[in-house]
Parts: sequence; C-alpha cells; structure tokens
Amino acid sequence: MSAASRDRLVRLVRRNDVDLAEVALLCAVEADPDVDVEVELLRLDALADALEVRQPPLQDGREAASVLAGYLGDELGFGGDLGRDPTPEDSLLHEVLTTRRGLPITLSIVYAAIARRLGIPAYLIGLPGHVVTGIPDGERPVVLDPFDGGRILDEGSLSHRVTTATAGQLSYRRSMLRPSPTVNVVRRLLNNLTRDLRAAGAPGRALWTVELKLALPNRVPSDHRQQGELLAATGRFDRAADAFERFLELTTEDTPERETVRRAAIEARSRMN
Repeated sequence: MSAASRDRLVRLVRRNDVDLAEVALLCAVEADPDVDVEVELLRLDALADALEVRQPPLQDGREAASVLAGYLGDELGFGGDLGRDPTPEDSLLHEVLTTRRGLPITLSIVYAAIARRLGIPAYLIGLPGHVVTGIPDGERPVVLDPFDGGRILDEGSLSHRVTTATAGQLSYRRSMLRPSPTVNVVRRLLNNLTRDLRAAGAPGRALWTVELKLALPNRVPSDHRQQGELLAATGRFDRAADAFERFLELTTEDTPERETVRRAAIEARSRMN
C-alpha cells in the first residue's frame, strides 16, 4: 500500500457518509497491490445499474430491503457459508465480488454499497459477533442479514442472535441497531483479517493489518501487543521489543496480560542479534 492510499484511508474513516466499499478496497490493496480500487468500484456501479434499469422507484425501507435481498441474495447468490472456516479472502472485498462468498461484514458492505448507488440510505450495524445491514423505515430500521442471503430479521431473531453470540451475557436492545461508525467498521474488518491470516500460518502477511489499525484514530494499546507478536514470529525481535514496550508504556493496570507482554519484551530483547 502506498503512503498516499494509506493517507486516503485514514481520512475517509473519519467520515460516516463515505462509501464503505472504497474503504474496504483500500484495505484490500495492502493484501494485494494489484487491486485497482477504481475498477472495483466500477464493478459495484455496474451491479447497481443492472438493478436500477429494471426497478421502479422504491416506496419504503421494507420494499428496498426486499428488492436488495432478492437481487443480491437470491439472484446473484451473495451469501455466507457456515460449512467452512473463514479465510482471509472472505474479508477482501474484491475477492468477495468475484466469489460472492464472504463474512457478514464484507457482505454487508456489498449491500450498503449497492444501496448507496440506488439512493437507499443503508448502513452497517455491528451486533455482537455478527454484522448486519439496516435500512431506515419509520421508528425501527429494517434489518437484513446478507450472510443469510439477505433474510429480514425480526426482533425475535435479533434477540436470539445477540443472546447466542454472547452466551447469554448480553440481551438485545434496540439501541444496538444504531449505525456503526466507519472507523469501527474498518477496525472490525482488520480484526478479522488479523485473525484469519494468523490462522493461515502467515504472521508476516498479517503484519499490515495491525499497522493499519495503529494508523486509525481508534487505535488501542493491544494493537502494539499484536504487532509485537507478529514481529517476533517473523524474527524481527528488535522491532517486536519496541512494540511490546510501547504497550507497557500505554497501560498501567497490573493484569496478567501486562505481565505476559513484559516477559515477551524481555525475551525479544534477549534474542536480538
């Protein structure tokens, strides 16, 4: 990723009126430098145009949700696959546009991007453990699950999902249906990529995901811990020690995590050439 495209991403995440597809593609450029953001945005334009030419003006949020689900879920086949473990490609928007398979967050970005091009004010909702898409409709938005082919979720379904995802620790509240800020969407996308690239045994390939998180305005101390772990796994012990020590500088509470990081910093220093 060039410094210019990274700066572009950091500027865009501060705006909540941005095209989420653009920020997702700017993340994907880091994984695949051959990604042409403008070309991929044109792919989305074409998908929206194909629907718009045959669709009369939409009257309300529920009708818009039904049309999007019918087109993207039923006709084009965008959806998730519960039968397999997630891969890094499921979080890369250009790959999802090709395979039409992805994680809830990338599929919701597709829905929001197409809706945006049709003048539908859709947005992402970051439920615990699962991202869905909301469309304003009176007092309560219509909520779709793009991972489930665009199925419209009633309050009973939403309550069940929240309870299941949190093992009963949280109860569903309507306040959970607020739009997720752009910067939170990007962080959640990058968290998925960090997890899946590490699971694929590619700590070096995962390093950029943490570097991008550290460039975000909502960075947190644990980003430095993750950075240190990835650097140590690739043999860059001097930089790993710096990252671990930065985490220690930013935290003060005496926690098991802090002690683990302190020991990791000492070990990294001892392994420097």
